[in-house]
Order: sequence, then structure tokens, then C-alpha cells
Amino acid sequence: MLIRLLLLLCMLLVSLGGCDTKRIEYRRRSVLERHYGKQVGDTRVLSDGTEIRYLDSPIQSQQLAAGEQVIGAQRTQIRTESEDGTVTLNQVLPMHVVSNLHECLRRSEYRLIYEQIISANQRGWYQSQGEGGYEQFLRWFQVNREELAKMLNRMKAGEVFGDTNVEIGRGWGRVTLRRHVAGDFKYSTIELVQDGNQLRLQDIR
Repeated sequence: MLIRLLLLLCMLLVSLGGCDTKRIEYRRRSVLERHYGKQVGDTRVLSDGTEIRYLDSPIQSQQLAAGEQVIGAQRTQIRTESEDGTVTLNQVLPMHVVSNLHECLRRSEYRLIYEQIISANQRGWYQSQGEGGYEQFLRWFQVNREELAKMLNRMKAGEVFGDTNVEIGRGWGRVTLRRHVAGDFKYSTIELVQDGNQLRLQDIR
């Protein structure tokens, strides 16, 4: 059962002409409302007159530039594309890796995963395999692309509803689907390591 995060604020609005009151609830969208966001407005009124206002409205999301994430009140550009097509990834938090890896898989950007998402240690192992090292990397990610995308998509949704556990320590990080949802997926955990000032993908299990 999904854990719904509801932020409920009740406000009494007194009209200028009398003592009419109005009940307003501030909520986050459910899974269905997020999925069918174009069909659900930023506000709606229930049969009892209660007005529902959504905190995570599509309009607010559209105000973020491509590749941006909001951590608290701070915006972080996790993906930058230059005019010549060069892409630079920025991953300082575990969920940055989740988002960038998910986007790269969606676009089939395997070379970008190889060069900027996996750890130097993992890349070194593939390079030690000789000329066929990159092909081994490519084959594994292509074969598992769909299962990985499912896991990453669920991790992103689970961050909102409490189904994703995110850990970070000195030089490492981990993102895990919680036990009650992990059984539905082939993979449920990504292990991360610190490479310089960036987090990189070390293992998937």
C-alpha cells in the first residue's frame, strides 16, 4: 500500500459581505493524478465545497529548466547540453545518479553512461578486458535496459511516497527500493561511490 504524503492546511476565509467560510486543503498528487496530470487541474472543488490545491502542480514542474532538480530551495543542474551536443552530467546526490541514468537509458546514451555515470573502478575493469571491454558493458546494459528503467522509474516515484530508501555516507551512497515493493523488480538497489566531487555508479543488484 502506497504511503500518501498529504500536507493538510485549513484556512478560514471570511468574505467581505458576511460570515461565509471556505475550507482549503493542500495536497500532493496521488500516483494516478501524477500519471494523468494533464487531466487534473492545479485545484479542484469537492462536493462539500472543500477546495483542493496541489503543491506539485505541473505548472511548477514546467518552470524548471531541462536537467534541473530542486533540493530544498536550491536548484541543481544535473544535466547540461552545450550547443555542439556535448553533455555534462552533475551528480552530487544519490538521486542525481538515478535521474541521469534513467534519462540516459531512455535516450540510449550508453557511451555517456560509460564515461560519466559508472565509477572509474568499473570502467577500469571493462578496459582491462581489452578491446571487447566496452562491448561487454554495452551488451549488459542493452539486455537489462527495460528492467533497469523500471527500477529507476519506481525509485523516482518512491522518493515521493516513501518507497525508496536513500543513504549517503563518506565516499559512498545507496538507493534501495523498500522490501514491500522490491519483490516486483529484477533489480532493487544501486550502489554508489565518490569519484572526486561526483557520485558514480558502482554496482546494481
